[in-house]
Amino acid sequence: MPARASRSRILRLVLVPALLGAVPPALAQTADDRAPVAGRWTGQANLNLAGSYGNAGSGSLGVSAAAARQAGWLRVALEGGLLRTSTDTVTREAFGAPDSFSVRRTVESQTSADRTHLRARFSEPSPEDGDTSPRFFAAAGWERDAPAGVRSRFDLTVGVGTAWGRTGAGGRRPFETSLGLSAIHQSDQVADPGVERASVGLRLDVRAQTSYRGADLEVVSASTWNLRNTDDLRLDVTGSASLPLSQRLAFRTSVQTLFDSRPALERLSLFPAPGQPAAGTVVASRRRTDLIVLASLVVRF
Repeated sequence: MPARASRSRILRLVLVPALLGAVPPALAQTADDRAPVAGRWTGQANLNLAGSYGNAGSGSLGVSAAAARQAGWLRVALEGGLLRTSTDTVTREAFGAPDSFSVRRTVESQTSADRTHLRARFSEPSPEDGDTSPRFFAAAGWERDAPAGVRSRFDLTVGVGTAWGRTGAGGRRPFETSLGLSAIHQSDQVADPGVERASVGLRLDVRAQTSYRGADLEVVSASTWNLRNTDDLRLDVTGSASLPLSQRLAFRTSVQTLFDSRPALERLSLFPAPGQPAAGTVVASRRRTDLIVLASLVVRF
């Protein structure tokens, strides 16, 4: 059974690139960097893989895609992504006599990271060069962040946004901002009695992009301030650099910083002293900041 599970995991890592072209537009990590063409979807898909199997095992899979479409006065943008890391603990035991024994190998798999998110945004088309008048938008998003203790988080946002600067080669203006009011519902792995599940927040999104020596540089940030609990602030900032390999392929590196001023709780075993058995459990806050570094192959469509 362990060998079969290992072979199955290897097959998934081999088949994912072939299936990447079939990933629906609703799976994305970052918004597309090209202006949508009227009547058809445009965007990009990202893939990053890593694996090690044999005497020890570990695997990481990240799949994302982004797409946008403009139909008349309505612009639709879909994004989302999956980042999953698993680790295998391999135990080998010998049974029999010193001169005649058999070895039994057991494998225990554990998911050490599981992050998933989906988001949809409906808005008026971006204003033309020189026009900074606001455009209305509505957006909905869902995410799960197991390392941060978030089982499910849903938000619905309505607001206004605009773009600044002259349109670049990618069909988008170099600076975009939007401000909206969000209704949020969050469910944590360990419930915090001092935090309400439902809240109302103020969301600010900022995107800046430019090109330098052939590389596309971009910074995207999203911040949410809880209006019911003013010391509750969440930040999501991603900086990335993409180096084009061809018209449709690019190599992308990114650094994402996640900050939560009121992180979710975690249940820990309590030991009276090192080496002694557990005497119960306690609840403690997780760390406020997470850092995610990725290197991906980007396929544009």
